[in-house]
Amino acid sequence: MRWERVSGAVSAFLLYAGVNVLFILKYGLRVAPVLPTVAACAVYVALMACVACVAAALVRRAGRGTIYLFAGMSVAALVALQLHFDPYSLQVDRWSAIHNFLANMLRGEYPYAAQTHLGGYGSPFPVWQLFHLPFYLLGNVGFSFVLCLLLYADAARRLCGLHGAAVAFLLLVLSPAFLYEVSARSDLMSNFLLCAALIMYLHRYDVRFGEHWAAVAVIGGLMMSTRLSAVIPLIVYYGRDFLLADIRRKVCCVLLALLVFALTFLPFALWDGRMLFFFEYNPFVLQTRQGLPVNALLILALCVLTSLLWRGRMQRYFPGTAVCLFALVLLTFLSDMFLCDTWGELFSSRYDISYFNMSLPFAVAALAVRDDVSGC
Repeated sequence: MRWERVSGAVSAFLLYAGVNVLFILKYGLRVAPVLPTVAACAVYVALMACVACVAAALVRRAGRGTIYLFAGMSVAALVALQLHFDPYSLQVDRWSAIHNFLANMLRGEYPYAAQTHLGGYGSPFPVWQLFHLPFYLLGNVGFSFVLCLLLYADAARRLCGLHGAAVAFLLLVLSPAFLYEVSARSDLMSNFLLCAALIMYLHRYDVRFGEHWAAVAVIGGLMMSTRLSAVIPLIVYYGRDFLLADIRRKVCCVLLALLVFALTFLPFALWDGRMLFFFEYNPFVLQTRQGLPVNALLILALCVLTSLLWRGRMQRYFPGTAVCLFALVLLTFLSDMFLCDTWGELFSSRYDISYFNMSLPFAVAALAVRDDVSGC
């Protein structure tokens, strides 16, 4: 068990550090020469290795009040950081893909016809768009990160204890990739903070596929209606139980999940089905246009393999899921580089490295989880 814990933590840290180093390199090279930027990466990795090793011991010395005070001050600082930037000056339009969708909807105009402030079209599916409605009414859809972060921290507390949650929270606020997401009002990492929180709740309250397959199917359909990739953590978590289930339950589960997914689009299909399904930049096209069809099969195979190997131990589940999400993006980028001969353009606008952030909530959870977590 000790070796399993160490190997999982090492792989999770390599992913955590690797994703953040990509951000330091991409944006550091815009303002500094190569050597200082590489030196900054080395210093960051060394510093975070020290933090990862001693964080658990440090937070155990802190009282409950100190931990909650730190969390509250951190959230306030993150909100202030986000508000510091004019959203219309950002070259990231994930926030306006949601904001303008909701603005159109409330004006009675077809939501998926809304363009972003950079002239693009929104790719998030209906559940994720509507999830942001309360934040739109508050005036800033970017505030969704607060709720998702707090849900993630609460789920980590229930699964890993207060100190484990504090470690996860600390690693997130020290992540340049996470700070980028907050600053740019991007919803991507919030989506996967919510996914990770959901998995932790499901594990903590022992929601098993055998007894609750219908609930799992409904959850899967709803998660697919945020982003298609958001279903990967569920596939890894329940994949083994799904494969061992009888054929009737398998078919019913898949059909119910697809039905729930389809129903979330029904109002928009009735509103303007032609634009939803046949418009050049409809959300289905935007979410599936990158990579090759074979990539999906390879990632599905990796998810199934990971599902068979984690065997109810969260020390295996979290790093395994992080690897699956990271591999999805890496494989997509590599296949595009191969087809278009763009091997040297990783940091160009052609490739959005923020997609690697999908793996961060699971890598962080792997570094925070204890050996004595229930069910591990």
